[in-house]
Amino acid sequence: MPYIDLGKEQTDVWPPDDKETEKRLDNYRRSRLLFKGRHQEVYERIQRWLEESQSKWTTYIVCNFAGLISKVSADMLFGEGVKVIVSDDPTSPEQMQVDELFKNNKLGSLNYEMALSNSWRGEVVYKMRYGTMAAWKDDTARAIIEPGSPGRFFPIIGGDNVRDLKGGIFGQIKKGRSNTEASEDRSYLKIERHEPGIIRNELWQLEADGKTLSTQVDLKLFPEYEDLEQEQETGYPGLLFTFTPNWRLEDEFWGISDYFDMETIFDELNNRISRVSAVLDKHESPRLILPPGIMKYDERYERWYIEKEDLEAIEISGEDETVRGDLPKYLTWDAQLSAAFQQIDKLLEMAFLISETSPDAFGMGERGAAESGRALKFRLLRLLAKINRKKLYFDEALKEVVYTALKLESVHGAGVDPEGLDIRIEWSDGIPDDPKEQAEIESVRTNNEPTTSIKSAVRRLDKVEGEALEEELQEMEADRAGATNVLPPEGTPIPGEGAQGRTELDLGFEEGEGEEEE
Repeated sequence: MPYIDLGKEQTDVWPPDDKETEKRLDNYRRSRLLFKGRHQEVYERIQRWLEESQSKWTTYIVCNFAGLISKVSADMLFGEGVKVIVSDDPTSPEQMQVDELFKNNKLGSLNYEMALSNSWRGEVVYKMRYGTMAAWKDDTARAIIEPGSPGRFFPIIGGDNVRDLKGGIFGQIKKGRSNTEASEDRSYLKIERHEPGIIRNELWQLEADGKTLSTQVDLKLFPEYEDLEQEQETGYPGLLFTFTPNWRLEDEFWGISDYFDMETIFDELNNRISRVSAVLDKHESPRLILPPGIMKYDERYERWYIEKEDLEAIEISGEDETVRGDLPKYLTWDAQLSAAFQQIDKLLEMAFLISETSPDAFGMGERGAAESGRALKFRLLRLLAKINRKKLYFDEALKEVVYTALKLESVHGAGVDPEGLDIRIEWSDGIPDDPKEQAEIESVRTNNEPTTSIKSAVRRLDKVEGEALEEELQEMEADRAGATNVLPPEGTPIPGEGAQGRTELDLGFEEGEGEEEE
């Protein structure tokens, strides 16, 4: 029986049918639907309610708090971008190579997308390789950083340590036609097996069920794999992928989604608001109450004189004389929805609390706008702690990704060897800068025993790099030099000095005035 070796386990079906894998992939499916706002495809009771509803116009309102959580996290992580620093000299070969690597791989947008997926899925995978990005655009070989789908990724764990990552397998099911059965579409499994220093490529034909392994076939069955070798030496002693969890426990390999303890709140928020909307729609048009005798029935035409159907009127019994005097009138309905809206407010409060998200991040704070950036940070304290937790994992991942990419370029190209380089990630806090507050901080730090250089301060405040930064520093130096060399015009009196250098005080009155008479 053919099988694929996953380290401690083997599988003859794809994806593996163990309980852990099934649960993980199902969580991916549910979380993706929640993120995209397709909640009615996740919650079964909503589906039953819509099917059983008497009105075909019943609307299910989705309060996509899930997508909001992920977007806020990604905005605060990578919305302002990050800077990879390997040298304090921006013109050094290694720093210029890192900047080029960042630009060519569009890491600004890629990191943002990875942060979004990391939030709803619980983990992401960075993949590195050396080759061309798009032959039609640029056939220059270089280090390439791209996303790898965790839904197609399976780790190879060795030993008893759940974090002992020996390698990884990326599997993708493809459709194609067999050489022996040209008239029949078959399913194939493309395997990319990563081990330290080597990548093994395999192509398996699947049974009619589309998931059971049948036989291993030649890669050349697909035109895009004609030049692909079964074994590729990477020239890098490590793995060409980096697994990045959202956050996780010490005895687990897989990460944890931001939605893992929020699904019931999402469900009830949608349910309560949808039902309030349905009740309001049902009672938006009041019905008219008429006294007895006004509506006459015409036997010839077999209809009422007053269009009862159009008026949606209600005729009361003639026995009740106490209410005849104030008719006709409209029947009004007191919805008593205050309790429903109180529950919605409480659900939102719990959603903010459990998701570690502050209402101030959306301008919904009860205390109004923050007076300064410092005040806003105190209001977002819990959210900032959550973002810092994510930074712990992304900081380590990005350092590893950049190091691996630089190593590939040094081995296969003419790049700088990253061995010994101090790779640093310069993060932003994700909060809009307060220019006045930042200027005051930088002013204090650069004039009173500074802990940062003027060059670094200008770079952060004015967001300039390279030649523009050097020109700005030269102009600042020229301005300082000019200000110290300018002398006052000849004959200009110096304030506070008399003719003989004696200090004179201007008391606001002429000599002799203000003296007491004896």
